[in-house]
Amino acid sequence: MEKMTLNDTPVRTAKNFGINDITLDIEIPEIREFNNCMIISYESDSFKMSDLFMGVSKKKITTKIGLELNKNYGITLTVPEGVNIEKPIILDFDLDEENSVLIDNIKIVMEKNSEADFILKYNTNESKCFHYLKQETILKENSKCSITIANMLIQESESFIAIENKIEASAKLEHIIVDFGGDKKISNYYSKIEGDFAENNLKTIYLGNNNDTIDINYNIDIVGENAICNIETQGALNDSSYKNFKGTIDFKKGCTKAKGIENENCMILSESAKSKSLPMLLCHEEDVEGEHGVSSGKIDEAKLFYIMTKGISYEDAKKLIVKANFSNIIREIKDEELQKEIIEKI
Repeated sequence: MEKMTLNDTPVRTAKNFGINDITLDIEIPEIREFNNCMIISYESDSFKMSDLFMGVSKKKITTKIGLELNKNYGITLTVPEGVNIEKPIILDFDLDEENSVLIDNIKIVMEKNSEADFILKYNTNESKCFHYLKQETILKENSKCSITIANMLIQESESFIAIENKIEASAKLEHIIVDFGGDKKISNYYSKIEGDFAENNLKTIYLGNNNDTIDINYNIDIVGENAICNIETQGALNDSSYKNFKGTIDFKKGCTKAKGIENENCMILSESAKSKSLPMLLCHEEDVEGEHGVSSGKIDEAKLFYIMTKGISYEDAKKLIVKANFSNIIREIKDEELQKEIIEKI
């Protein structure tokens, strides 16, 4: 077991808030070859797979989380210029007893005027797992891409998700993160919106149970003129789970008429659950528009009472309210089967 300090905020705040980073006891597992990934595409000729790697690399992957480990799976997916792939490309990772450790590097490149949807799904039914993902995205001019990352591991697992994006002019990127599995859920998101009229939307849902630790660190740098970013996070904490949310939108010099919005809503489902939030707007340009908001609290008792008058139990009424808060994000996932799995988890 090794004590590590991870997931630094881009700008430090007062130490007494206890939110600048997180210190965890992490047991780094033995990294072996991973062989359980299925790639599903109905238009396999419309994109290129390269740098497919299965084994244990001697070169460590590094991310803004601050954890350096050798990867055992890597792939680059490139959608050629002008190609529109109508059905999502799915990477389905099945972690089990023999494949319980996955350190993967997934790179997605969208060439000019291309369009595609991707789903990265991580599941396990019975084995305690260790997962560390570095996901890189490059969107070239006027391309469009949505990426869903679904952490559906079991409770005892550990999950680290690090995402880095570069977005050029008039390109549009959407990420949906479903962060359900593991008693340690650490995520880091960094985007650089370089191009004019580019757009980046990030939508996240998370669940905390038992003694889960959740640390969310999102940072979007806006460089291009008339660029847009939107961060929406919906979560629920039960039992003695603990969550940090750190969201930073940084308006860089020259990004005139840019717009950035971030909102986080956390439902507290028990007396022991704890939530901290640090939304930040940094501004180096005058003619921009920025908004941020955070709400954290217990479920409205009046809503619970109304639902229970319909013959629904107290626990089931809470689940219905959580599902309702998550539903707008769940509906945007481009795979109905995954939508159903997420609702069943809730």
